[in-house]
Amino acid sequence: MSTSRIVLFSLGGLLLILVFWTCSSYNGLVTNDNDIKGKWGTVQTQYNRKAKLYDNMVSTIKGAAKNEDTTLMRIVQMRSGIPQINENSTPEQVAAADNQLSVVGKMIKISVEAYPTLKATDLFRDFQTVQEGTENRVQVALKDWNDAITSYNNRVMRFPGNIIANMFGFQPKKNYEAAAGAEDTKVDFSK
Repeated sequence: MSTSRIVLFSLGGLLLILVFWTCSSYNGLVTNDNDIKGKWGTVQTQYNRKAKLYDNMVSTIKGAAKNEDTTLMRIVQMRSGIPQINENSTPEQVAAADNQLSVVGKMIKISVEAYPTLKATDLFRDFQTVQEGTENRVQVALKDWNDAITSYNNRVMRFPGNIIANMFGFQPKKNYEAAAGAEDTKVDFSK
């Protein structure tokens, strides 16, 4: 076998390895990107569940509070503040909506605590249990989404994968950040 054939086969083999590596890297980036989209869908599902839960809770309290006009008026006012989440919602909109829902939930809880007959209803106790589970589901969904973004960003930013990512336009993504002021849980009924 001549030297030129050996060089030609070596270059062909190297080119073949490079093509397989490029395909594998690209497919991995697509898989990570789709994983992020799927986990974002789970986050949205959990926020929608949370919004519906609060809406149902308002209906439950409304039925149990027929004689408590002031409580009912407060709860109905709070109900109008329940934000809507849809598939086009951005992470920032979801964070703001979550912050609103948390404030509404705390206000409703405080309103109901002022009336022992409402607090004692089985439906409200059931709601409180479901509410805790929903909050946990939201947190897990956000953690999974952030983990998927971190994995994707590592792949996009590390060498030599960053070469393929740049060639095909894959850019790092932002992790979930709570809305400004989300850490402030103070509820003010004076407004």
